Amino acid sequence: MTESPNTPDKRPTNPLGVIVALGALGLLLVLLFFQSSPKNDLPMDQLPMAKALVDNMMTNGVLVNYDCLQSTAWVNRAVWDKSNREQKRNMVLGLATVCETQHAGYRISVLDYDTKKEIAAFNGKRLVLGP
Repeated sequence: MTESPNTPDKRPTNPLGVIVALGALGLLLVLLFFQSSPKNDLPMDQLPMAKALVDNMMTNGVLVNYDCLQSTAWVNRAVWDKSNREQKRNMVLGLATVCETQHAGYRISVLDYDTKKEIAAFNGKRLVLGP
């Protein structure tokens, strides 16, 4: 069989070139994934709500002060005790969320301002509410 002069010669595929191209594509995808990943695991709509909750706690006299670097908040026990269990849970999680936005970690320990004893805590996974 004779080949016609109009047919182009087929070039053999170099497997090393294919491997390099796939590696470059994989590296690009990994870089794009890390560049677009969020800074924390909290949904964006929770951040302003948590800050508003903490501001409201300060205004209502429940929260005396908080320090995210120490993961500690001090509350007025008399006002704290007027809240039901669900409200206390939301306040603790709101404080932890605010501290997470300040890159101090998603945890908080709530202390009675007068006795300095812990009355609630959240470590990022487990919520503990005292009596």
